[in-house]
Amino acid sequence: MQNGKNTIVIVGLVVSVLVIVVGILLGVLVFNSPTECGTGDSNYMDLLRARNFAPGVFEASQWKNSYEVLPYRVNVFWDAPELSAFASFEYLIFNCGYTDADLDDYFSDVNFYEIIFVDYQNLQKMDTCNADDLRLYEFRAQFNNTDYLLAQWVKPDGDKRVISYIMVFPVESVNMMRSYAEKIFPELPACR
Repeated sequence: MQNGKNTIVIVGLVVSVLVIVVGILLGVLVFNSPTECGTGDSNYMDLLRARNFAPGVFEASQWKNSYEVLPYRVNVFWDAPELSAFASFEYLIFNCGYTDADLDDYFSDVNFYEIIFVDYQNLQKMDTCNADDLRLYEFRAQFNNTDYLLAQWVKPDGDKRVISYIMVFPVESVNMMRSYAEKIFPELPACR
């Protein structure tokens, strides 16, 4: 009789595990379903990718972290007021795909000056370089009468997603900025 009870318990556990696994798989499929071309919709996997980019790089004791989901992007921010530093990860969504020409247009000088870094004064492009498909744009600018270095990395992440990563540090903290950059993009922490 004991053997029969054990068998029923084991079968019950196996069925329960199977139901849970099927439920999880269905949930992943629903939350990660492809988004339609022409929409700016993201999916759950986009949020996970953005939220888990460069884990452990920014110390929680110095850096405050937040995120937002917007049409055509998922943004993650790190802010360190005591360091006067800021970092931003944008997971750009191109649900119809993109070309190198699209990225050239998106990250054009005009867009840097008129959109991306519009809040900074005296923006000066210092350098542009790349390592394979990773691009780096380096600038110098002012904000509230303080001189800053601004670095913008751009890297394709599949056929429909692009990583756009910005770090802003005071000029005198260039070594600290490079130290963080080496952890995130060891193949291209700086142009020089």
